[in-house]
Amino acid sequence: MSPAKKISCLFSNLIVRGVVFFSCSVIAYPQKLQSIDTVNSKDAFSSKTDQNKINYQKPSASFYKTDSIFSFQSQKGYIPSLFNNFGEQVTAPLKFKAKQWLITGGAIGITAILFHFDNDIDKWARVQKQKHNWVNKSSPIITQFGSIYGVSSVAAIGLLSATFKKQKGVQTSLLATQALITSGAWVQLIKHLTGREDPSASYIYSKEPGGEWWGPFAQYDQDVTVYKSVSSFDAFPSGHTAAAFSIATVFATQYNSTKAIPILCYSMATLVGISRLTEHAHWASDDFVGGIIGYVCGKEVVSHYNKTNNIPGTSSISKSKNKMELTFIQNGNQAGFLLKW
Repeated sequence: MSPAKKISCLFSNLIVRGVVFFSCSVIAYPQKLQSIDTVNSKDAFSSKTDQNKINYQKPSASFYKTDSIFSFQSQKGYIPSLFNNFGEQVTAPLKFKAKQWLITGGAIGITAILFHFDNDIDKWARVQKQKHNWVNKSSPIITQFGSIYGVSSVAAIGLLSATFKKQKGVQTSLLATQALITSGAWVQLIKHLTGREDPSASYIYSKEPGGEWWGPFAQYDQDVTVYKSVSSFDAFPSGHTAAAFSIATVFATQYNSTKAIPILCYSMATLVGISRLTEHAHWASDDFVGGIIGYVCGKEVVSHYNKTNNIPGTSSISKSKNKMELTFIQNGNQAGFLLKW
């Protein structure tokens, strides 16, 4: 890994940690206000002495056992929640129903088709920067929203939300970091197991259409890695695309009541995927699988948060509102039926 990439990764990690721990104070802020409101609501039933005891009560020593985001024991804490996300993602296939298996089969089929056309798609994509000046200028910038720019955007939204006491913005940013971490872990695992050569490396080394698949942990085999860069082994799947879609999915799901936000988020994530092709860094199948990983991780992270905090899903709310109800009513000597929907 080049020094520039190492610095970029280090900066990204620092930003993620900053938004996780600095902005978490806002999550605890409403709980503090709630406690104050609860005390104030009991003024009429409490003596002045009791009130003074409450006001000057020392902080609890069991802070890390509460539902605070800082807690290491509560399921609502950031770290326990992150481990639970990994657990749910690992066991998800065991809970699949017919619909989920059908979608999975469709995704596998599309991936297989893309494998076949990877080389043809790459031939089209790698010349676009030479053909179009606007692609040449915008592609290197857009592609960074799958790495440093994307992480920085999440951090900025989280810190601004913390500054203006917007709890949902802070929580969404924290969820986005969890989606980034989980999707990044699965991407790296698959990269190490497949060892696929990316387009730029394939033109230098193997000359194999679609890139060479070196197999599990080949990049650590000294007999294989002689005179080869890391790009010879880390194509499948695309980490940039996975990161972009994990962030996009979290924000699109959290703010799905505003139609423009999901459209904007997924459009930007798709552009990141396309930029990986024009940057000659990935095959189309790499992008597709990376996008799926990011999407699935983002959805699971939000779903786990809603379940842990007893937040009903949008679909269940809409169904309850649209449910028809037929009621028998009686008023004096008159009777009838009332239909609600």
